[in-house]
Amino acid sequence: MDNNPEEPDHQQEQRHWSPRYRLVVIAVYLLIIVALAALSLQSVASVNGPDGAGSALRWLPIGLVLVLSSVGINLLPTVVAKVWREPNNANIGFVDLAGWLWRTLRPPLRAFWVLLAVAVLVGGGLVIRPEPTGLEPGELRIMTAFVPSPNDPRSLLVEQWNRLHPQNPAMFDYVAGETDQQHERMVNDAKAGGPHNADVYVLDLVWMAEFVEEGYVRELAHPRLSETQLSDFLPNVIATCKWEGKLWALPFNTDAGLLFYRSDLKDVTAPESWDAYFGPAALAPLPSARTAFPTIVAANAAQLADEEMLTITAFEAIWAAGGEVVGPNGQLLLTPDGSISFTPVDLKGIANLAAAAKNPGLVTADAGQMTADLAVDAFASGRTLFMRNWPVAQDDVGDRVPFKIVAPTTASVLGGQNLAISATSGKPRAAQALIEFLTSASSQLILSELGGFAPTRQSAYTIAKRAFSPQIRAAVERARPRPITRCYTEFSRTFRRGIGRALNADGQLEPDFAKQAADAWRCAGTG
Repeated sequence: MDNNPEEPDHQQEQRHWSPRYRLVVIAVYLLIIVALAALSLQSVASVNGPDGAGSALRWLPIGLVLVLSSVGINLLPTVVAKVWREPNNANIGFVDLAGWLWRTLRPPLRAFWVLLAVAVLVGGGLVIRPEPTGLEPGELRIMTAFVPSPNDPRSLLVEQWNRLHPQNPAMFDYVAGETDQQHERMVNDAKAGGPHNADVYVLDLVWMAEFVEEGYVRELAHPRLSETQLSDFLPNVIATCKWEGKLWALPFNTDAGLLFYRSDLKDVTAPESWDAYFGPAALAPLPSARTAFPTIVAANAAQLADEEMLTITAFEAIWAAGGEVVGPNGQLLLTPDGSISFTPVDLKGIANLAAAAKNPGLVTADAGQMTADLAVDAFASGRTLFMRNWPVAQDDVGDRVPFKIVAPTTASVLGGQNLAISATSGKPRAAQALIEFLTSASSQLILSELGGFAPTRQSAYTIAKRAFSPQIRAAVERARPRPITRCYTEFSRTFRRGIGRALNADGQLEPDFAKQAADAWRCAGTG
């Protein structure tokens, strides 16, 4: 019997896809769409920006993949329905398939959904794009208060950076004037409407709260800094760079008070207390010293001028007497009514300072105009036996007079400068790289060995060869912060003027002084 009439039915049955086969086809289609979508996302994420003539050629394959994946995503429901519900027509020829695709994609609404899918894929690629790591090219301006000289190690470090990073040359932008004037000029650059010339600010650490709270600087990209790198900084020094758990700067150099004393006079020994260099005990070696050196006029090159150093001197006198006023965390100790809490011990410290200020044997006649630089000249020229000053003063004294250095037995004020990135800088990655370079272990060692600065890193003290490094580290680790406030400049101005009046009144503070200084610390009336 001839079975040919049954062949069409048999062939049609062969073209009929089984449910299992249809599931496999749908699964393969899904895998292809997922792969195309993933490729689209990765392709967009890998693009960092235009690169001239190569941009079009680079975007051409990316655009093709985006369109293919978007079309595939939009056809997914239709393809699944066709394969599952019409198994006899699923394996159509190429021409019929092309016609079916054209008819399916032709409606305007379908085109809209394809374009929307392209936009979603592009947006997804941008979201998962990794943070760029390259340094933005261009000049970096460091706004600072110090006058850089060719032999200054800070200038040498910048020269090293410039040789290593010719695409990001750094230069200093010097702001002149006294401390308050320098502060004002930096604020004028950083605030809204300012010229915004700086990429990096060299900030006195007491300005940190203001520059962070006012939004003048940006948070550092912490992932670039390993915990090992940060742990090398002295704990109380790196703490000045943090605000509310975030890292806003890195410490360029630190500072603490050191006691300088003449080492060529047999009756002059290392001061073991505040009284030994700033009190009556400092008078004991004066007669024999004057006999040997008639140029000696007083025991101490005290700095009592109406500037920041008077604020520092007052706090150190209070701490030396066992007082507090400001806690280890930089918070003023206040009474319930919001005034500064001056205890009897605090007042004793101020009284001690007032008594010394009036004693012509303890301080020089020009102590009321004495600055840190003038104190160096007084000590180095042989006019005094003792001097409280910063670590860099050892190079300023040089070999003009024999001397030694000791760390105070009580806390001194913590000083120093931090490097922060301007919030308006267009080169934040390059600026942070510069900051990391200037605060690296090798840079800190250079600052210490060549410039006499107090290093901010523990490793620098470990390998330092410079004399008195152990004394400097002891002083820094014992040092305490000044009151932390975004209005520190106004607070210090109010505080030191009140202290200055107390020095002329046997240490008696004016009745409203404690409230006025506390209000300045709280920024009351400053907006």
